[in-house]
Amino acid sequence: MSEAALKGAGAEGWRWAMGLTIAALAVGAVVVAMVYMPGAVEANNRACVAAYANDLHADLAAFGQDPAWQAQYVQALTACSR
Repeated sequence: MSEAALKGAGAEGWRWAMGLTIAALAVGAVVVAMVYMPGAVEANNRACVAAYANDLHADLAAFGQDPAWQAQYVQALTACSR
C-alpha cells in the first residue's frame, strides 16, 4: 500500500470513530432523558395541583365530606393536565 492510501485509511477510521462517538452520546442523552422524564412530570404535576388547589386536601376527612373541595381538586387536576 502507498503512503497516501494509509493516510486516507487513517482519516476514514478517525471519521468513523468520531461518528460512532457522537451517535453513542446522542443515544445516551435520549436514554437519560427518558429515565428522568417521568419523575420530572410527576413533580411538576404535584406542584401544580398544590398551587392550584391551595392545599385544600390537607385534611382528608374534611376533604371526603366537602363536595366543594372535591370539585376544586378536580378543577386543579383538569387545569394541570393541560
